[in-house]
Amino acid sequence: MKFGMARDLITPDIAMTMSGYGSFYGNTYQGVHDDLYVKALWMNDGKQSVLLITLDLLFHDTELTRSIQQYAQERYSIAPDNVILSYTHTHSGPAVRGYDLGQHSDYYEAFLLERIKSCINRVFHNTFSGTLSYGSVEGEWNINRRLKVDGQFENRPNPEGITDNTVHMLKITDEAGQPRGVLLNYACHPVTIRDTPYLSTDFPGRIGQLLEARLFGLTSLFFQGAGGNSRPMVTASHGDFITCTFDEIDAMSTVMANKIAHALGFGIFEPIELQLAARQFEMAIPLEPFAKEVFEEAVANESNIPLIRTTAAQVVEHYDQMADHMMLQGGIIRLSEQVYIAALGGEPCVEVKLNIAQAFPDKKLLFIGYMDSTAYIPSDKIVEEGGYEAEGSVIEYGLKGKIAVGIDRVILDAFRKQLDLLEP
Repeated sequence: MKFGMARDLITPDIAMTMSGYGSFYGNTYQGVHDDLYVKALWMNDGKQSVLLITLDLLFHDTELTRSIQQYAQERYSIAPDNVILSYTHTHSGPAVRGYDLGQHSDYYEAFLLERIKSCINRVFHNTFSGTLSYGSVEGEWNINRRLKVDGQFENRPNPEGITDNTVHMLKITDEAGQPRGVLLNYACHPVTIRDTPYLSTDFPGRIGQLLEARLFGLTSLFFQGAGGNSRPMVTASHGDFITCTFDEIDAMSTVMANKIAHALGFGIFEPIELQLAARQFEMAIPLEPFAKEVFEEAVANESNIPLIRTTAAQVVEHYDQMADHMMLQGGIIRLSEQVYIAALGGEPCVEVKLNIAQAFPDKKLLFIGYMDSTAYIPSDKIVEEGGYEAEGSVIEYGLKGKIAVGIDRVILDAFRKQLDLLEP
């Protein structure tokens, strides 16, 4: 088996609007706390290759993925199905095409595309033979953010709510037995510093920095999981969520990195003999359209944040041409007979991962979300309960309406069908 890893700087070199909370008001970042990166991992079993790419950005539209898939195919003969782009979902990055309507920079978009290509090129100057293994650690570092208050679901800490507490790990070791790479897969919104006006990778990047400092020559790659409805435990305080400091990010990340590093050195990892196969696909997710007047009122309401008014105006302009469904990206990568990766666009909630996991009984499953900026992806239960992930974020994402009940079946059927087509 062969592997390759690389990273490249994607910190903007121009002043521009921040994504996440910053783009709500069109705010420009005031400085760089820590640099943003693109990182890539290439795996080859002697027959097929898979290329996994993660970026320290909120997310992006699917056109960027298509461009990179085309580049990898033309230059390195990697099939588009075998290339996945995902985003750590830091809310402290620059504005990007696909979410921050009218606020992205064309200059930065071109810069970003070239840096991703450069990272891929460097992967193939850093290949080696080695081994792959799977392990995991557990910890209560996140908390559910959906709390029922007076009959309505609000964005508040819910200690009784469901979370995914597992950090899944893929360890790549060279022929000398040295760890050369680790893929981390964890589900938690990187909103620790929330609206602090400095570029930062938040906790996913800090964990990587700590691991790479401890293990000389290691590349740590963080892939966000089903973090749509969970936030860092450290941000929960007295029944609400607070903005933390960089010191508090460091404290959280240090605890997590110490546990991961100990596992890398002394934990039990199960060997993986690569048998690569991959498929990517689209699912049509039915929507319950809102009346056009809802969007017109959002535009007229001067108390709404600028991003909401701008996006609502876009929907009003195209309302009659918009479909009553949205297209959701999905993907499956088989690493071996026992270990799989499932991937999904948008911001999947943890219940969505549990639904998809039914298609992979008795398998080790890593779940990568945030393949693009489609929307929040709720479960049927969340749709019926309501709240931000169900209907509160519809205008923010420029959808025609909320996702309809039945999404669980649409997604599960799609993954089962594609898994049947994938397996020999």
